[in-house]
Amino acid sequence: MKIFIYSIKFSYLVLIALAISSCGAKQSFPEQVYSSQVIRSDMVWSGQVTVRGVVVVGRGATLTIIPGTTILFEKVDSNNDSIGDSEIRVLGRLLARGTHDDPILFQSAAADPHRKDWSYILFFTSGQVSFVEHCVIKHGFSGLQAHFSTVNIANVTFQDNHEGLRFGRARLTIKNNRFVDNDIGIRFTRMEGPVTISLNEIRKNRIGVFLVPSGQNTQDFFEPDRNGKPWNTGRLLITKNNISENSWYNVSLGEKQFWDLDMSDNWWGTSDIMKIRQTVFDKRRDAALGSVILEPVAAHAIAEAGPQPKN
Repeated sequence: MKIFIYSIKFSYLVLIALAISSCGAKQSFPEQVYSSQVIRSDMVWSGQVTVRGVVVVGRGATLTIIPGTTILFEKVDSNNDSIGDSEIRVLGRLLARGTHDDPILFQSAAADPHRKDWSYILFFTSGQVSFVEHCVIKHGFSGLQAHFSTVNIANVTFQDNHEGLRFGRARLTIKNNRFVDNDIGIRFTRMEGPVTISLNEIRKNRIGVFLVPSGQNTQDFFEPDRNGKPWNTGRLLITKNNISENSWYNVSLGEKQFWDLDMSDNWWGTSDIMKIRQTVFDKRRDAALGSVILEPVAAHAIAEAGPQPKN
C-alpha cells in the first residue's frame, strides 16, 4: 500500500516538474510559407517563415513580426540576372521589432547562402511610420531599401549583403546599426531627406558610404551651389559614426556626383586627417566630383556607436 502511495506522489511531482519546465520554454510555432501575394489585412508572423517570391504588404495593412522570428528567402531568379527575386515590399506598414536577446533574422533559405540570394525589404510610398529594430539582415541584394517612406531603423546588423541599406527621398532615422562585410554599407542618392545617420558602425565593407547621382535633372528643383553649402545641409545628417577598415574606400562619391557632402564629426579609425583622406574618393582624386567635408573629425571612437542592448 505504501509503495502504491509513494508511486502516485512521485508521478504527481514529475507532472508538476514537466508543467513548470514547459511554462519556461519558448512557444513553438508552425512553419509558414508565403508565395507571391498581397497581404490586404493586418497579419502577424512568428516562428519560421519562408518567402517564395514577392510578398506585398498592401496599403492599410500592417505586418507585425514578433521577436525571435526567422524569415527565410528562397532564391527564385525568373529573369536570370543572378539576383534572387524574393522580397518583402511594404506599401503599408512593417513592425519588425525584435529585442537584444531575441532578434528577428532575415536571410537566405539556401544551405550555402550568398549575397544577392534575395532582393530586399523594400519600403515604397508607404503611408505610415514603420520600425525595423533589433534585426539581422543577410544575403540580400539590398538588405533594406526605402523610397518615399518613413522608417526608423535601429540596432540592426546588415551583414554579407551586396548593399546593406539603399535610400533615395525618404524620412529615415538610421541609428545604432552595424554595417559589416557588405559590398557597400550605405548607398544613397542626393535626393532630399530628412535623414539622420548617427551612432552607426560601418566597417569592413568594400565601400562604407557611397553617394551616387539621383539620375534626375536637379536644376529644376534647387541648385545647391547657390548658397555655398553642401547639398545635405538641413537634409541629411551623417554624424558620430565609426567608419573604418572599409577595403576600397570609407566614403566614395559616384560618377558625376559634383555636390559637396558634409561628413564632419565622425570617427575614421584615426584622427590623422591625411590618413583619413586616403580612404575617401572625392574631388582630390577626380576633379569632376564634389568634396567630402571631414573636419572637424571626432577625436576618438564613438563608444555608443553600433547596436546597443538597452535601446
